Amino acid sequence: MTAFEDIADTQRIAQVIVETIREPLLILHSDFRILVATASFHKLFDLQPDQTNDCNILDLDNGAWNFPELRQLLERTLIEQIATENFEFARTFPRVGLHVLLVNTRLVEYANTDRTTIFLSFDDITERRAIELEKEQLQERTHDLLQQREMLLREMEHRVINSLQIIASILMLKAKAVSSPETRHHLEDAHRRVMSIAAVQEHLHALSHADTVEIGPYLTKLCQSLGNSIIAEDSRITLNVVADTGAGQSSDA
Repeated sequence: MTAFEDIADTQRIAQVIVETIREPLLILHSDFRILVATASFHKLFDLQPDQTNDCNILDLDNGAWNFPELRQLLERTLIEQIATENFEFARTFPRVGLHVLLVNTRLVEYANTDRTTIFLSFDDITERRAIELEKEQLQERTHDLLQQREMLLREMEHRVINSLQIIASILMLKAKAVSSPETRHHLEDAHRRVMSIAAVQEHLHALSHADTVEIGPYLTKLCQSLGNSIIAEDSRITLNVVADTGAGQSSDA
């Protein structure tokens, strides 16, 4: 086998490898002229092989690829010989619109020659970034709706408490205005029941912003309110509340 045949075979093998690569890939000369462009690159950016062959990448597609981020990336790869991983940029191309790309670069040097080439591989993450943006916007929207819900809930609780207190005040005014002791007793009893409900509601409202509710104080308040609403004044008993800590809290009703 001659050296010429060996070189030709190597070129054919390289061409087959390039043609079978599914990812968009460019191989550039050191002056940024395109040596090889894969079919997936042409498909992604709606280009034809004759548009990329030996074309400077900065002149490609009427200068669509000529922007500072790419120029700096190529110069750093060539001059500083630094490989780049997942360099991200967003660019609107005239044929295919906005694309968000991750670019990896490698500089290849050849033995017994000063010739170098630059490999650029592309990962199109446009759809992924769009989904992430949509998810972020949805999370923000959900957060706003939860805040609105919390605000409306607190406002409703506040209005319920005010309404119960207004009803209790009206009952007390009626009790003072009537002459019948029995009617007055019933109105005062209704007043106590409404105030008991309002007291429990106000206690829950005060704790609504907390992540946890201390069961001891809550049950004590509830028992006091129940006692005030259903137990006659001349019947004195003690309701004892035992919380999960074992500590007892008692109240007279």
